[in-house]
Amino acid sequence: MLSSVRQTSRRAALPESERSDFFRRQVDEAVTVAPLANFAIMAGISSVLVFVIPPEQHLIRWVGAVAILLVFLNSTYTWVSLRQKRAQRSVRRDYIGLMFEVVVLGVLDVVLFALLFSETATDDVILIATMAGLMGAGTINFYTLRSASLTWIYIHGVGLFIIFLSHTKPYLSVLMLQLVIYTFALTIGALYLSASFKRRWLAEMQAESERQTVALLLDGFEGGSRDWLWEVDAAGRFTHTSPRFAEVTGLAVGELQDRTFDQMLDQLAITSSAEGRKAVDLLVDKFERQVPFGDLVVSVRVDGVCRWWSLSAKPRIREDGEMLGWRGVGSDITEWYVREQDILRQAETDALTGLPNRRAFGQALEQAIADRDEGQVHVAILDLDNFKSVNDTLGHPVGDGLLLAVTERLCAVADSDVCARMGGDEFGFIARMPAGQSERGAFERYLDVLRDPFFVDGNRIEVRATIGFATNPNDSADVDELVMLADLALYEAKSTGRNRVGRFSPALRARASERATAQQELARGIAADQFELHYQPQVDAATGQVVAFEALIRWNHPVRGQLGPRQFIGVAEETGMIIPLGARALALACTAAANWPDGIAVTVNVSSVQLVSTGFLATVVDVLRTTGLEPHLLQVEITETGVVDDRAVTDLHRLRELGVTVALDDFGTGYSSFATLQRLPIDVLKIDRVFIVDCADQPMAVVQSVVELAGTLGMKSLAEGVETAVQLRRVQAARCQLVQGFYISKPLDAANLEEYFAATKTESGSHIHPFVRFP
Repeated sequence: MLSSVRQTSRRAALPESERSDFFRRQVDEAVTVAPLANFAIMAGISSVLVFVIPPEQHLIRWVGAVAILLVFLNSTYTWVSLRQKRAQRSVRRDYIGLMFEVVVLGVLDVVLFALLFSETATDDVILIATMAGLMGAGTINFYTLRSASLTWIYIHGVGLFIIFLSHTKPYLSVLMLQLVIYTFALTIGALYLSASFKRRWLAEMQAESERQTVALLLDGFEGGSRDWLWEVDAAGRFTHTSPRFAEVTGLAVGELQDRTFDQMLDQLAITSSAEGRKAVDLLVDKFERQVPFGDLVVSVRVDGVCRWWSLSAKPRIREDGEMLGWRGVGSDITEWYVREQDILRQAETDALTGLPNRRAFGQALEQAIADRDEGQVHVAILDLDNFKSVNDTLGHPVGDGLLLAVTERLCAVADSDVCARMGGDEFGFIARMPAGQSERGAFERYLDVLRDPFFVDGNRIEVRATIGFATNPNDSADVDELVMLADLALYEAKSTGRNRVGRFSPALRARASERATAQQELARGIAADQFELHYQPQVDAATGQVVAFEALIRWNHPVRGQLGPRQFIGVAEETGMIIPLGARALALACTAAANWPDGIAVTVNVSSVQLVSTGFLATVVDVLRTTGLEPHLLQVEITETGVVDDRAVTDLHRLRELGVTVALDDFGTGYSSFATLQRLPIDVLKIDRVFIVDCADQPMAVVQSVVELAGTLGMKSLAEGVETAVQLRRVQAARCQLVQGFYISKPLDAANLEEYFAATKTESGSHIHPFVRFP
């Protein structure tokens, strides 16, 4: 057991720098308890002096009383010095004085015992009991100082053993054995208590060191950053406040200590904003459920200035489940928050017009639907008609200026409507109206405000627009779907005349579904090679000689049968499928024409979508190279409205340089102009069938004019849609050079085309149509 105590003492050995602190603590603890302990010991000795010493032995009484008084005065003086923390106090002197008390009292006890032990049996019992009590009490009283407690034990133990040894009473041998055992037990107890005190002191020192370290870290944390610590008890009252915390709240430390967490937030007007009220609801929820929270943003007003805080905290809960309070950290994130909000605003704002962008429009629509009560929410999409031509002809700076002017007018009549720029020349509107109010009238005001001309950088610009709208809840409850339905209504309004307001209807959804299905079927049809070409001859109106065949595409649909171009070309152009489809048709036509009789060309229709695609020229060149068809035997047929892109015009000129000819279809029905004819490399002007079918004099005058115009510009004229002999004679009379139509021949598939070649072949090898004779 002694070895274990020694090992404990060794494990608790102190470095040299801390021994003096530990020694001071030992002495201070002993000095603190010394007056009361000595008083108890002196009371015991005094009882012996008064009741055991015979009355005639006055000298012993006086000597003992003086010794006790000196010891008491010394311990009291040392105790007072310790309490008053006197600067001149010496720990070493206190230790010597304490050891003096131990030795004096111990020797006094032994001397008194020696003088009184042999008197009467009754007195012996009193003396032995008193000495045993004094030995145990002194050991406990002086346990912090191992030297003092062991000195006290061995003075009494050795002294009593010598006294017992000097007497011959029969029971003393038993008392000596018990004295040895008692002394040994007290020695073990003294060593253990001293080691235990040392361990406790070390634990306290370590805890204090850690507390100071944490305090330094926290002071550095609060002093060197924008963060601060906060702690409240279960009632919400602050249990930790710091100068940094007081600084950010604008309150004094004392003021904070007098308030609860809720009262502080109330004084900082946290509920003065919608964001603050939302944050309070979240805080209340976290506090009630006693769950941690992190980075909760709250808005407060400090000295009249709006600030933004980020709060995080965890509940302090004891093992038995009792709620002790909350401990957390706060940070002033005002600069970061304002910067982030500015970034978010920029992300949700159109850079040119300053209007909400598509993303913000979607959020506003979602909120409008959520807040809808009894009324309806209308979503409208406005698109400027022919805005692209402004950019193409006047330049993008003028186009941007026009968009700004349009925005100003739209916002002027928007009232409570949300107005946003969806992109390009598209604007979006969100309007809340009571059920039954005229929606069209509400949106027509946007068209009316655009009717007056705009003046941008000296340019007078006429602007018209088309609007499509859908309604919640009648049409849909989904935000994205509502915008899509408004787009469908816009598309329908544009296709039926423009400059009008179109409303979504279920029929539009059905048509959109049909277009989507058609797109998928087109892709599968191209991959499965379900398309073929029919060929309609074009003949010389004077000689009847076949000069070319126009390739007309057909779709052999696996379910719907054979479909003409009117049934799928529109969808192909809308979806972009016309590009691979047109490339396939071009390849089929050139492959077939390469095997026709010499001198017969093939005409292939080219969509405006194909023309403006970047790979059109390369596709034509590659097909000619692959099929081996001579370039002068290929003619591309275009429409005037499809050639507004400069690159497309350049590609046509390059094809012309290769030898490919160009025909302009439907001349006279669109935006025909002499400037266009001069700009484009046209070889053939096709006169639309609308001027051929009607045999009145005025339409034929138009035909005559077009023929003369073509001749003047060095072009050939071709009349399409000739269906009767009368129509043929009229176009011949107008000196039209080429004719095409059912009277000449219907479109022929590959098998019928071979028969046609055989039927029209003459002995000279040329191919003459038998019904074409110039009168």
